[in-house]
Amino acid sequence: MHQTNLQLILLAILTYTLNAVQCGEVPRPRGVSLAKAALYQPQADGKWSCLDGSKTIPFTQINDDYCDCADGSDEPGTSACPLAQFHCTNKGHQPVEIPSSLVQDGICDCCDGSDELPAVGCANTCIELGAAAAIKRRNEAELHKRGAEKRQEMITRGKQMKADRSARRSELNARIKEQESLKVEKEQLKHNAEALETEAVEAFKEQQRELDAETAQAEQEPQQMRVEASLSFVRYDTNKDGFVEVTELMVDMNLDRDRNGVVTVEEARYFLDERDRVDLDAFVTLAWPRIKPLKMLADGLFQPPQAPVEEEELPQAADVEGAELHNPEPSEEQADLETAAAGEEEEEGEDDEDQYDDEEPDVGVGEATPEVETTTAAPAYDPETQRLIEQANEARNAYEEVARQIREIEHEVKEIDEQEGKDYGPHEEWAVLDGECYTYEDREYVYTLCPFDRVSQKPRNGGAETTLGRWEQWIGEGASKYSRQKYAQGAACWNGPQRSAIINIKCAMEPRITAVSEPNRCEYFYEFETPAACDSDAYTASAQSMHDEL
Repeated sequence: MHQTNLQLILLAILTYTLNAVQCGEVPRPRGVSLAKAALYQPQADGKWSCLDGSKTIPFTQINDDYCDCADGSDEPGTSACPLAQFHCTNKGHQPVEIPSSLVQDGICDCCDGSDELPAVGCANTCIELGAAAAIKRRNEAELHKRGAEKRQEMITRGKQMKADRSARRSELNARIKEQESLKVEKEQLKHNAEALETEAVEAFKEQQRELDAETAQAEQEPQQMRVEASLSFVRYDTNKDGFVEVTELMVDMNLDRDRNGVVTVEEARYFLDERDRVDLDAFVTLAWPRIKPLKMLADGLFQPPQAPVEEEELPQAADVEGAELHNPEPSEEQADLETAAAGEEEEEGEDDEDQYDDEEPDVGVGEATPEVETTTAAPAYDPETQRLIEQANEARNAYEEVARQIREIEHEVKEIDEQEGKDYGPHEEWAVLDGECYTYEDREYVYTLCPFDRVSQKPRNGGAETTLGRWEQWIGEGASKYSRQKYAQGAACWNGPQRSAIINIKCAMEPRITAVSEPNRCEYFYEFETPAACDSDAYTASAQSMHDEL
């Protein structure tokens, strides 16, 4: 029995050796690559261990068409194990690994026909395929060589751009420090000027209160409301264009509702019924009822309740229409004034738009307007107060200018920091593509790729542009990291996910998009070529590795 076993072992070794001799290489079972040959050597006792170490079997059971090892490593040359891989030597061409299920299935998968029995009659086409592949590799090598020259130019430009950004960042840091110091100085000057302005304006307001108080004392009848409003209209209409504008109200500190020393645009628009300007009639009916209470308050004209007779004689001036409604029996003079005013409002209502377009509208309404125009001068600050206001305005403008420059510097610094945060490759070769955009047209859409920014599509026959994604990161694996880009967070599909895009990048002499597809809903694939991908060193290493395997 012992002698019989020894004979079987010698026969297996002889068979293994003959098979190896046929291969003309290191002895190894059928379907095993040269790199794994050392793993398939018999032990001294004729045994062999599964590659996963789970079991030890006789060496003769390798490729016996029965799966003994859990990992299928004992059947590299048959289809017995579903997890096994068969190595096509493909001498003269590129070796490949195929699933063992394709072995001896009657179909020639290896170009050398080693996956099938001789009876199948697979022709060995490896020499022809290898020759074609060699020509292709030579062409690709030449392309990478020429492309690498352009890539080197991109590297030089990218490094220069990085140096320029660094220098600009340092320059901006110095400038922003200077501007911050200047801002503190301008802010103090503004504070001082505004203090003098406020003091002068308050003194002027006091004078105006006295003047307004004298005017208010003469306004005791409802029909005099229009006269009073007309006086104020003329006083505010400093440029004499027939309109009271926001800027003309902003100089009246009586209208400073929040008492912060400045009449803002919002405060002025409130008194103009949220308009930019009003004519005389609109001023009388809309603006003056809002302005007068503050004027009276400033003038100290609000008095304790008087006798009923006096209240009837002096209706509340804050609401002219309310006073008229509570006076059921107006005097004949008052009735005439109301009739004239109503007639004018009706006429102007018919052509309101034309009235606003007039450069010199007719402000002489009723009885009071001509008298107002000839006897009342428009209000104006005294020269000293006006000088202080102008100084304060200049100080405010100077401060705002410095603040604006600081904002611009900060914005530019932010843009530089965003660029510095992007991965432009190990040698900055991809930096020159940032800021460029490339397009590709098919039958329906125009596709756009702006590297490191966004991808989009737009219908060729017109329509809105749809964002397919915004720059996210490189997603190539290992040494091929810079061969794929991902753009995400695009516009959402109808009842679907947000759009995204993958950019597959290859070496070429000029940057361009060669194809765009949508293999899955809302997922787009761009094929993009650029000299930046022409890394001759990486290509040479890959080609050398392939040559060694051959």
